[in-house]
Order: sequence, then C-alpha cells, then structure tokens
Amino acid sequence: MSSPLPSSLRGLLAAVAVTAVLLAQSAGGATLPNLYVVTVSPDPAARDQRAAAIQAAMARLLIRVTGNRNAPLDPVMRPMLSNADRYLASYGLDRQRQPQVGFLRSPVEQALTALGMPVWGPERPLTLLWVAMDDGLGGRALLGANDANHIEGVSNPAMTASLKALRTELLAVADERGLPIELPLLDLEDLGAVTFADVWGGFEDRVSAASQRYRADAVLIGRVRPGIVGNEIQWLFLRGLERRVVIGDALRDGLDAAADAYAAETSTVGGVSATLISVRGVASSADYGRVMSYLEQQSVLQSVDVESLENGVLNLRVAARGDARVLERIFSLGGVLRPAAATGGQPTFEIVRTGSGP
Repeated sequence: MSSPLPSSLRGLLAAVAVTAVLLAQSAGGATLPNLYVVTVSPDPAARDQRAAAIQAAMARLLIRVTGNRNAPLDPVMRPMLSNADRYLASYGLDRQRQPQVGFLRSPVEQALTALGMPVWGPERPLTLLWVAMDDGLGGRALLGANDANHIEGVSNPAMTASLKALRTELLAVADERGLPIELPLLDLEDLGAVTFADVWGGFEDRVSAASQRYRADAVLIGRVRPGIVGNEIQWLFLRGLERRVVIGDALRDGLDAAADAYAAETSTVGGVSATLISVRGVASSADYGRVMSYLEQQSVLQSVDVESLENGVLNLRVAARGDARVLERIFSLGGVLRPAAATGGQPTFEIVRTGSGP
C-alpha cells in the first residue's frame, strides 16, 4: 500500500488532468497497438478454414510475443497451438478477405509465463531502413515509403517490380516479427542529405545524419543486387555505438537480426515483483503528468504507486516484470525517460527534455 501523498504532490493532481491528453500523445512512439491481432492466409486445403486460421494466427503470435522465430516448433508450445481457440478474442475478415484473428493478451501472457517462456511487450524499438538496389543492368534505386522510390540510371518495369517485391517482403517480415520499421520518405530533404552511393557504400555518418529526422532507435542499411542464385544481400545494423554487419542469402536476415537483439534485451521471463524506482527532474505538474502518463502505458508494469515527491525527485513503487536492466531499456524507448546514476541502488531515471539528446 502506498504512503500518504505529500501536500506538494496533491497540489499537482488537478493540473495533471488538464494536460493528460496532450501528454499521452507524446509517448509510446514505438508501441504496437495491434500486437495481438494477426492476419493470416490459412492452408486452402484445410477442411476447417476457421480452425486452421486460428491455429496459424497463434503460431504467428507466438513468434511476435516471445521474440523467437522458432517458437511454434518448440514442443513446450504445443498446448497453446492445439488449444488456440481458448485465447480467442475476435475473428473476422480484413478488406482483402483474409482471416484476421485477435487474441486475449492477459491469458496469452499468463500461459507463456507459466511455461517459463519470455514475453516481449508491445513497446519496441523503431528501426529505419535504408535499402539500395542495383539490378546489374544499369539501374540503381533507393527504396522509399509509400512507393516513393528514387531511381538513378536505367529505369524499367522490372526494376519497379523488384522494388515493389522488396517492400512487400520487408513489410511482411516486420509484421511476422512484430517489428516497427520505417522507410525514408525520399523527399527533397532526404535526397539532399544522402545519395544512392552513400547507402550502397555504407557511409555511416551521412546516413546516420539523414536519419535523425525520423527519431528511430536504430538504422539498418541494406544493399541488394542479383547473384548467381537469387539476390545477394548485405545489411549494416547501427544503434548507438553498436555496428554489426549481417550477411545472408535472404532479405529478412537483417530484420531478423534486429528483432532477435531487441527481444533478447527487452523481453521478460517470470512473474511480477515490486521494485522501487526514482525519476529526477520532476519540476512541474506537466513533468509529473508526463512521467505518470508514460509509465501507466508500459505493459511491463502492473501497477504504479507514488511514494514521495521531494526536491524534483519522484519515488515510485512499481509492480513490474523484468529486472532493472530490462526496465531501463524499455523505459528509454519512448523519449520520455533515460537512465541516470542510481540512487541508493534502485533504478533511477531522468526526464528527457524536448530537444535534448538520447
């Protein structure tokens, strides 16, 4: 049970209500609101199309929520796959007449926790993709959002079709893994800051500078060209000081590497435990509202109780899944909080001011 609130804190509560709507919009930019809604194409030969769709959707959901692309093949998961309808929240068809299956989040998470499996919540890093394609026939292009490609040299229907196929595959893999991604707009600002040669050559400084406007947590730089058998793919993963080359024979390899890394860092195993955390820099009602609104949206927190607010330091008791390391990584995703030097051994954060660095 929480301690009585100090008078200084009680005085903030009225003002918080006024700004709550605006504050809620500023957080959770990398949150997947439809993580538990899955669109699938069931086996057309299945006798019971509805049952086949639900089971296929559960297999996809297990990949998304555990962060393990092989989760449906794990024998431990067989009961959840065989009894997928137990977790069913909704069933219908999307605009393309494909089955769209919704699952109940709490029962799924409880079942995974009981099985000792990881749970990867909807708060996830945002990855920006710069993809350069050389078709080997004189055509070179950058892949952009919303069919806005930038083609240099020879443009032909085959190049356009290849770019469309690349975009479709990338979006499909991102959907399968539950990975928030973004492609650049390739507008005048982008094209004035980076060229095909910059992306193809892996000029990290120029690409990273051009990526700042998108406020992504990481950048994947990809180069695609035809090989003897299929395409040759190379990815460069950039995140903070981390730099990793991913070479494979499939377009999805870069996205899989990113998703695997994120899931390993921010998924939780086990139940809920009480943890004390501190937040520094809470100097106004707007600061208080911003912090509380953000924390109350975090899926790893079952409850948030205020212990005290003194000299700009907000002390909270939270019921959380995950240790201090996981909480630091998850809380840092929304651009509201960042880790600070620990106070008394407990996890400590500070407010990120508008315009300040990560």
